[in-house]
Amino acid sequence: MHPGTVEVFHGHNYVAAGGLRRLSMMLGMTVSVPTSVPAAAPSTLHLMGHFTEVFTGAERELLDIRRLIADRRPVKIWSDAPPHSAYAGQDIATIQPFSHQYPNGGVLLVAGVHMRPGIWLKYARFERVILFYNLASHAQLFAVIENLREATGLEPELVFVSRMLQLSVGLPGTVIRSLMDLRPFLAVADKRFEATPVERPFTVGRVSRDTLDKHHPEDLALYRMLASRGIRVRIMGGTCLGPALSGTDGIELLPAGAESVADFYASLDTFFYRTGTSAEAYGRVVLEAMACGLPVVAHVRGGYAEVMEVGGSGVLFESREQAYDALMKLRNSTDLRIQMGRAARHQAALLHGTDATERDLGFYLR
Repeated sequence: MHPGTVEVFHGHNYVAAGGLRRLSMMLGMTVSVPTSVPAAAPSTLHLMGHFTEVFTGAERELLDIRRLIADRRPVKIWSDAPPHSAYAGQDIATIQPFSHQYPNGGVLLVAGVHMRPGIWLKYARFERVILFYNLASHAQLFAVIENLREATGLEPELVFVSRMLQLSVGLPGTVIRSLMDLRPFLAVADKRFEATPVERPFTVGRVSRDTLDKHHPEDLALYRMLASRGIRVRIMGGTCLGPALSGTDGIELLPAGAESVADFYASLDTFFYRTGTSAEAYGRVVLEAMACGLPVVAHVRGGYAEVMEVGGSGVLFESREQAYDALMKLRNSTDLRIQMGRAARHQAALLHGTDATERDLGFYLR
């Protein structure tokens, strides 16, 4: 630095550039003043899930969040156990505390109360801790909140996937209805409405994890009745129903992940959904089906009921008989299917399109 020159460095304590220039005139010195202060680089957002199963909504949402914000902030996905082979190539790191491989620094997002962060949490330091509440299990919720609070010294910020779920537990937080990338599903809808209808049996289907708690026992008889009426039934995540339905003509039971979800929806004419003992806090599969231009026939118990336009984008039912009547009505009217499908696509895009997604992403970019 030349004699008689004062150089100003970036930092928390500095004198305004105008005051420095006046000071330089008084002292007869040359002052080097920075023209701008570079913004601090955003810290890493750590997304922690349990990637041991092929088809889980919370983990699929983590992959979508990474896709949506990867160009705006560093993002790293972690699994608390070795991921299923279906996730190969997805760059998911397995937490290994004794190898010093675990989330640290930045922001931690824990994807659900089924996650129980281990001892490593006591040695990590975070700016924020976010907890997804996407499964109605209040006892687990309070246990995880206490675990996170004690280990990190931070109050977890709760994100609820539906207003129904937040009201059921009565805690403060933010309602963000499952961030998702709808582009592949909207493309299916566009093809559906532009193409000449394909000659095939009217097809009803659903998709979920391949576990019995995702299926209602009354639906077995419904599927048999539909098949007996010449309706094709496709269930991805339905091999668990094999003992009861295997070999029934017209019913196809596929393992979870057997097809891409978008391709599977493209093979359907109507989406059907009801769960068993597993309460659906939101049901992103319902919104994905709507985005594909499918009319939806779903049970009234579910967070998705908050956002469906009943009679417009779909039908909510209480009994098996109501579900059967709604499905038969849709089978018998192509016009009704197209009308409801277009309304469903519009509603899904409104809830999870670009504007809504940008608004909700702000929570994770803070």
